[in-house]
Amino acid sequence: MHLYVPKIAFVGSGLIPLSPIILAKTRLPNTMFHNFDIDPQANALASRLISGDPDLSTRMIFHTTDLLKMTKEVLSDYDVVFVAALVGLDKKAKVKAIEHLEKHMAPGSLLMLRSRHGLRAFLYHIVDPCDLKGFEVLTIYHPMTNAVVNSVVVARKLGGQTTTVMDSEVRSGQI
Repeated sequence: MHLYVPKIAFVGSGLIPLSPIILAKTRLPNTMFHNFDIDPQANALASRLISGDPDLSTRMIFHTTDLLKMTKEVLSDYDVVFVAALVGLDKKAKVKAIEHLEKHMAPGSLLMLRSRHGLRAFLYHIVDPCDLKGFEVLTIYHPMTNAVVNSVVVARKLGGQTTTVMDSEVRSGQI
C-alpha cells in the first residue's frame, strides 16, 4: 500500500540518504523529499548519488542548513518531519532540536524521530516520550531483529489535524 504525503522534510539526511531513498522507492512513490543537512559536502555527495536516477533526481531536493535556523515558514510547509539519529549529538542538543521543531512545525503534522532501545542506546541517545512536549506520541517502534538498529518514535504536533496521514495508518504500521 502506498500513502500520499505531498512532501517530507528529512533532517540530517547525510551523504548517503538511504532512508529517504528507500521510502521514495518503496512506500512513497509520489512524495517530494526535502533533505536537510548542515554539511554542504554531504549534500553535494548525496545529490550526486541520486543524480543518475530519473525518478529520485526529480523528487529529492537537498538543502544545506542548521535545523535550529529553520523557521516556521519552512517547517510548517511539511506534513511529516523525519529527524535522523545523529541530529542532536547529546541529550541536551536532541531536546533543544525537538523544542525548536515544536515551535515551528505546523499543528497536526507528524514528527518521526530515530531513537534507540536497550543496549543499542550506547550508539545514540534515546528519545523519551517526556522529551516530546507539545506532541502526542502515537507509537514507538522497537525492532525485534538485529537487521535494524533504529527505533522510531512517531508523534503528532498538538493543535490541529492533517488530512494526508491518519493516526490509524501510523498505528497500524503503514508508515
